[in-house]
Amino acid sequence: MVNEEKSFPIEQSYINLAVVEIKEQHEKEKKLKEQDQKAKEPEKQQDFSLEKQHGEILSTYEEIYGVKTSIDVENILQQCKDQIKKVFVLGRAGIGKSTVCQYVTYRWAKGEIWSEYELVILIRLRRLTESRYPPGKKYSVNHLLENEYFPCDELSRVQIKHFKELCNKGQVLWILDGYDEFAQNISEQLKDVFDHVRETQHHILTSRPYAIKSSNDVKLEITGFTNDNIVKYVEQFFDQTMKEINTDSSEAQKLLRLLKSNSSIWGVAHIPVNLELICSLWSNNDWTETTVLTITVLYDNRIEWQCRRYLTNKI
Repeated sequence: MVNEEKSFPIEQSYINLAVVEIKEQHEKEKKLKEQDQKAKEPEKQQDFSLEKQHGEILSTYEEIYGVKTSIDVENILQQCKDQIKKVFVLGRAGIGKSTVCQYVTYRWAKGEIWSEYELVILIRLRRLTESRYPPGKKYSVNHLLENEYFPCDELSRVQIKHFKELCNKGQVLWILDGYDEFAQNISEQLKDVFDHVRETQHHILTSRPYAIKSSNDVKLEITGFTNDNIVKYVEQFFDQTMKEINTDSSEAQKLLRLLKSNSSIWGVAHIPVNLELICSLWSNNDWTETTVLTITVLYDNRIEWQCRRYLTNKI
């Protein structure tokens, strides 16, 4: 969350993040780039009205992010044909990778998906630091379970034996979130246990695309919000804000009109963290005729938020 004081239940904060096949996704994004380039060419603008440009760009965004090519999150493991299920879920910064991890773990815990697994273990890979896993010790899967879920307790021999049996039987699914951060600073003492999980255990691994080199495992990509998702999120955001600080309910529609009138802002709004930032900026500022929400304003505020978040995590 950009605003740490606001908190939405996981059912509300997750709104159909589309996971699509990467080859198809890249072909559509290429079309979008061509459309943007076409709109920028001066010699073609005489026969290509601004209204038509905007309409075609919005249409292309919908083709990219529309639900017609999406794969339901609970079905992503069905893409795997190998005995050991391995899925890469890729996405740009702020697109919702960690939200997907939290969401599927939550739904498994409620008994709604993946009942074939006795355990689903979510590991935030950025937490696997040298300070928490000191060198000079050989780590195994039970150490990961203990450190991440039972830091104040030690598992009994019976519990460790049972856990290893579940792992050997393929009844544990590992959700490994944030490989791109982890891969840059992986500790030597954790390399063996991480490779063991990757090679022998069912797992879903999230990462930014640039960090993944393997070509054998199933790769899916989170593309962000659809057009309908944007509308629902904005309405939900201001409905919640209205209850807390008595905001005018018409603010949601004002913001949506602005988003749809600006193809650049509309484009970045498909990334969840950007849309939340846009909503927060809109609700916290007096947007008069002399104040304009631009890409520059948006990213200035995003940089400030990221700096604050970085400093907070360092404390």
